[in-house]
Order: sequence, then C-alpha cells, then structure tokens
Amino acid sequence: MKKEKGPITKLWLEARQLINENKLEQAEDVLDMGILHLAYATMNGVGDKDLIEGVKKETWHERFWIAIETHIWPTRPDYEKNWKIS
Repeated sequence: MKKEKGPITKLWLEARQLINENKLEQAEDVLDMGILHLAYATMNGVGDKDLIEGVKKETWHERFWIAIETHIWPTRPDYEKNWKIS
C-alpha cells in the first residue's frame, strides 16, 4: 500500500509542477504556503534537525527558499542583482 503524502510534500510537489509549467505567480503562492507551514512547525517547537514527513525541517527550508531565490526573485524588476550602488 502506498504511503499518503503529507501537506508539505504535496505543496513542494505542486510548486515544482507549477515552476515546470512556468506558472510562477501560482508557484510563489504555493512556496509561500510551504514556508508558512514550516514557520508554524517552528512555533510549535519543531527543531531544524527534527523530521517532518521523513525530511529534516532545515532541508524543507532550503528547498522552499532556494526555489524562490532561483525561480521567483529573478522575475522581479527590483531583484537585488539589478540594484546599483552609487
């Protein structure tokens, strides 16, 4: 019998699919929801090394943030790589 995927795994898989389909605004919303779930876990005492759905919480953080940094932020006109120091 196949194991049911948890909510964070489902969000991660949905975000990856949306990124692959170039639906970046929707992907950003899903990635933000994943980060919100992780913040809630932190507020409830889950530590970085603790497992959520079989994966360390810190690994989930990295996955969601790297996806945002790689795929979402570069689409923004005010992305920091465009900042100029006078």
